[in-house]
Amino acid sequence: MELTPLIIYGLIFVATLLLVDGLLRWMFRRRAKSADIRNRLQGLKARKDQQSAYNEFLSRRGISERESIFSLRWINRMYVQSGIEMPVTRRIAYVVLFILGGWVISILTLPFPLFGQVVFAILFGIGLTIGVVYMKRRRRISRFIAQLAPAIEIMVRSLNAGHPTSSSIALVSKEMNDPIGSEFGLLNDQLTFGLAMDAALQNMIERVGAEELKLLAVTLTVQRDTGGNLAEILLNLAKMIRDRLMMKAKIRAISAEGRFTAVIMAVFPFFLYWMIKTLVPDYFDTVIESGYAGTIVTVCLILMAFGIFILYRLVNFDF
Repeated sequence: MELTPLIIYGLIFVATLLLVDGLLRWMFRRRAKSADIRNRLQGLKARKDQQSAYNEFLSRRGISERESIFSLRWINRMYVQSGIEMPVTRRIAYVVLFILGGWVISILTLPFPLFGQVVFAILFGIGLTIGVVYMKRRRRISRFIAQLAPAIEIMVRSLNAGHPTSSSIALVSKEMNDPIGSEFGLLNDQLTFGLAMDAALQNMIERVGAEELKLLAVTLTVQRDTGGNLAEILLNLAKMIRDRLMMKAKIRAISAEGRFTAVIMAVFPFFLYWMIKTLVPDYFDTVIESGYAGTIVTVCLILMAFGIFILYRLVNFDF
């Protein structure tokens, strides 16, 4: 039985997909317990002083006190807030792997010349990298916000027992898992070694990126200057954060149909192209032979990108 080019391309795609999946599994393979181990405590054990451990922890997160003039601050901030700890060589390896995947996709599906395939592969690799980092950042912020109300309640119990604010923050770092455990541990370290409360909280906001954390920062700094019952204020803040999470869950449930429709509308053109190409392989040959296929596909992809962005804005709400 003679294999058609479509079957050969399909087998190449499956083999590439399996290879990429194997590489990703090998790179991300970690022990199950490592997710709950606080990296800050590991650094303190390996280092003689807090400052070197703090700097080494930040360098693993991609945070540097000195930034190059060629660095893009928003990309670096997104990477820091994603919580990914990865050496530079591995980051470059992932980007190269994604670019190769985009090149394979362009060969199998897009009627581009070699230059167009290279440009598409580079854009695909960079876009996929930014998308993965953005998703990791979003998940980490979600986990942090889910842990924030219980962490505040731990602070309230510590304050009610007569402990100072710094001790209540240290208790959160010991009792809570990551990501909030390490972040509060770094906050406690900076406070212990003389950094002002407002500056330490601002550093944590930059590292985490959660909007709810700003409420905690304002509460602690304002109460320090004006006084008042901090335990009662924090208890009300924890209740407000829980109510806010409940409202978010309700809104996401109500808008689930719209978000699913947006995903279907974004994926449907690619599915339609694949279906027509499978049923009638020579359907697009006239367009390809005309020499304008690359221009047409490029314009369509740009218009689809704008459409997907508009759909995203329609089904995602600020709350």
